Amino acid sequence: MSSSAKTSRGRLVSRVDSLNLPLEPDHQSGFKLYPQFNGSTDKLDFMSCHVSALVNGHCPHPPHRHPEEELLLMLAGEADLILPRLGSSDGPRELRLKPGQFVYYPAYFPHTLRAAGPKPANYLMFKWRGTWGSHVGKLAFGHFDTAGFASPGTSSNGFHSKLLFEKRTKWLGTLHSHLTVLDPGAGYEPHVDLHDGAIVVLRGEVECLGRRLRAHGVIYFAAGEPHGMHNPGTEPAHYLVFEFHRRVPLWRKITDPQRWKRKFKAVLNVG
Repeated sequence: MSSSAKTSRGRLVSRVDSLNLPLEPDHQSGFKLYPQFNGSTDKLDFMSCHVSALVNGHCPHPPHRHPEEELLLMLAGEADLILPRLGSSDGPRELRLKPGQFVYYPAYFPHTLRAAGPKPANYLMFKWRGTWGSHVGKLAFGHFDTAGFASPGTSSNGFHSKLLFEKRTKWLGTLHSHLTVLDPGAGYEPHVDLHDGAIVVLRGEVECLGRRLRAHGVIYFAAGEPHGMHNPGTEPAHYLVFEFHRRVPLWRKITDPQRWKRKFKAVLNVG
């Protein structure tokens, strides 16, 4: 496991982390956490990424809830998610999570997991929290599978993408996720986004921020910092993208002249 930058507790900058699986848990506790990075962003008070290794039959903690939102992606092995809120009088619901599958946990959503199977469960987690949040129109708990998406054929730019979700959360104006298959030799030149983002390589190989990454490498790009992507290999590269879009305060929306100009143009076009 290596990184293009040290773990940060200040403002996060764009970085690349390579992961060499399998990662082993602690033999006494049955669990081990491998920190990747944590700090603040231009959009969020706190953002972190870590990988955990968990022995069969073990839980890292009892079911708990917290203000942070989370994305949990299974990299290797399997685990049963324990979800009290989705259960019944018979007990909490359990949902099996396999490699390539991931879940989104909203803020204050009770959860834990228990490793299942002969091999330790290795899973990646992004966790974040903002300054102020929303209570309406939020993304609910969701379970997603990356395994079924394959390249549908040739394209003019070498990209094939599938949207998974795009909706506001408690701490974000929009949490967006999509899958991409990048053809050999294809890519895009460095550009700047206004949002923070993270990319997890699932299969194949990519080159980004001056580094070559294979599964299950992680790329974090900070808002306002340039990043590009290229597939230097001979096989299609599959990767999962998360975009963390900031929440715009209502007062800023109201006082934004460009917003009202767009609305005025829309009214004229309708008329």
